[in-house]
Amino acid sequence: MNLLLIQLRRIGDVMMTTPAIRALRKSFPDAIISFLTETPSDQVYKYNPHLDHLLVYPKKKSIRELQKFYRRIRHQNYDCVIDFQGNPRTALLSRFSGSGFRIGFDFKGRSWVYHRAVSFPSDSTYSAQHKMKLLELLGAESTDLELEMKFSSEDHDYALELLKSLGAQPGRLQVSVSPVSRQPYKVWPTVHFAKLIDWLIESYGAQVYFLHGPGEEHFIDSVTMEMKNDPMPPVGIPNLLQTRALLAQMDLHFGNDNGLRHLAIAAGIPSLGVFGKPSAVSWTPPEQTIHRSVEYDPGCKNNCTYPNCDHLSCIRDVPFNEVHQALKDLLSEHKNEFRTSS
Repeated sequence: MNLLLIQLRRIGDVMMTTPAIRALRKSFPDAIISFLTETPSDQVYKYNPHLDHLLVYPKKKSIRELQKFYRRIRHQNYDCVIDFQGNPRTALLSRFSGSGFRIGFDFKGRSWVYHRAVSFPSDSTYSAQHKMKLLELLGAESTDLELEMKFSSEDHDYALELLKSLGAQPGRLQVSVSPVSRQPYKVWPTVHFAKLIDWLIESYGAQVYFLHGPGEEHFIDSVTMEMKNDPMPPVGIPNLLQTRALLAQMDLHFGNDNGLRHLAIAAGIPSLGVFGKPSAVSWTPPEQTIHRSVEYDPGCKNNCTYPNCDHLSCIRDVPFNEVHQALKDLLSEHKNEFRTSS
C-alpha cells in the first residue's frame, strides 16, 4: 500500500501527527509511507523511523514550479491520502493527488474532496487523538499518544557543546523557558514570567535558558527587563533538531502554549504550559502528571470573538498563584526524574 499523509504546518500540529504515523507503520509494516509538510516542520520527521519518504511543499515558488510539484504528487499513484490538516490548500492537494481513496475531516466546504470525511470531535480531546481518528477507516488504531522527534548524534553534540560554552554546571537545575508566541491570546504577562524565573533562580539555584524563534527576541527582552537575577547567556536560535537535543538536557520546561512546548513533551521532560484561548486539554497529553497546564476561562472561551476581543482576559488573567503552584508541584513530584538527581 502506497500512502501519502499531509500536515503542512504548524510545528505543534505536525508533532501531533507522530503517534498516528507510528500506528500506521505498526498496522501496515510493508506499506510505503510518505509525509508532506513545509519547512521548518520537515525537521520533525527528518529522522523518523516510520517514514519512507519526506516531501517538502515548495513555498514561495512560481506557478510553473507548483504545477510541476503537483504533477509529481499525482504520478506517485498513491493508494490512499490522509489529510490531517484540512485547509483549502491541503484539500486541493488531496484532490489533485488522483488517489482513489482520500480521508480527511468534514470541515465545511471541503468535505466533498474526500471519499470519507470524518466528523471532527466536538468535545475537548488531545489533538493527537483527533489525528488518530482518521486512521480508523483503515483499521489502524492505537492508544499510544507519545510525541516523537528523533535527532542525530551531531545535534546531541551541538547541545552539549552549547551548554558547556554557556557555563552549564552539573548538579544545577536546568530550566528552559519560552515566554513567546506570535498570537496575542497566547502571551502571558512578562512580569509574571520574570517573577517565577527569579523564584526558580533564588529558591532552586536554577540555570535558566530562554528559547525563542526568529523575530521573537523582544519577548525575551521584556522578561529580562523585569527580572532581578540574570538568566544564562542567550542560546541563539538553534534549528528545531538542535533545540530538541537541547531540551533533552533540561530538567524542566516552562512557557506559553507554543511549538517549543511540544518539543519538550517529546523530550520527556516535565513541562508546564500557560494557556489562553486554546483549550489546554487539546494540547496537553492526557492521564499523566509530568506535563501540566494552567488556563483561565473568563466565561467566553467557548464563544470567543477574537480578533474582535479587546481584553484577552483568557491569557492576561491566568492566575499567577496557580501557575506558581503548578511549578512547585512539578518540582516536588518529579524531582527524581531530573538529570540533576543522577
